[in-house]
Amino acid sequence: MTDPDEDGTHTVELSLSDAEYDRLQAADDTPEGVLAEALDRELRVRNGVEAAETRRAGEADEPLDVPPPGPLSDSPVGSLLGWEVESVGDGEAVLSMEANSRHANRGGPVQGGIITALADTTTAFAFMTTLEREESTTNIELKTNFLRPVFEDRLEATATVVERGRTIGMVQCDVHNSAGKLVARLSTTYMVLRGDRGDGG
Repeated sequence: MTDPDEDGTHTVELSLSDAEYDRLQAADDTPEGVLAEALDRELRVRNGVEAAETRRAGEADEPLDVPPPGPLSDSPVGSLLGWEVESVGDGEAVLSMEANSRHANRGGPVQGGIITALADTTTAFAFMTTLEREESTTNIELKTNFLRPVFEDRLEATATVVERGRTIGMVQCDVHNSAGKLVARLSTTYMVLRGDRGDGG
């Protein structure tokens, strides 16, 4: 939220998802309804970020429980590709995107790097929920198996931390299309960094 304006009101800047914007333009819903949903999502994002920061600072021991935050408007690549965070939990994360012709290669289907980027970021969200204070992480290896082509469709990536050691962790991510069929599976290995290593030293 912002500081109060001169008249005592508050100004809030909202980021609308493509679906919300389309609904607003089509007037299928009342503008008030669409904006109320966007405001509710924005508040859940802020509450989730606050909860994550509290846990990261060591001020809370309970598992991270971040509500669905919506569009990744603060991530340049996330905003470019239209990623949305559906949920982030303790060792789990779900991201989605609307894949279309902008993401296609010369042959027509969605370029494999786009799918890999979505899955890779989803694994990062999942693994970051396991980090303690003064820990950071870096991806040191990933492998993607592509199982079927994607054209214009909604993709949903679901990542789960399958192993979390002191130094090394492994995360698996499955990407499904709107019909629920498995499109790709990504496995990635993360290294946990501490102290100077976390600062790039």
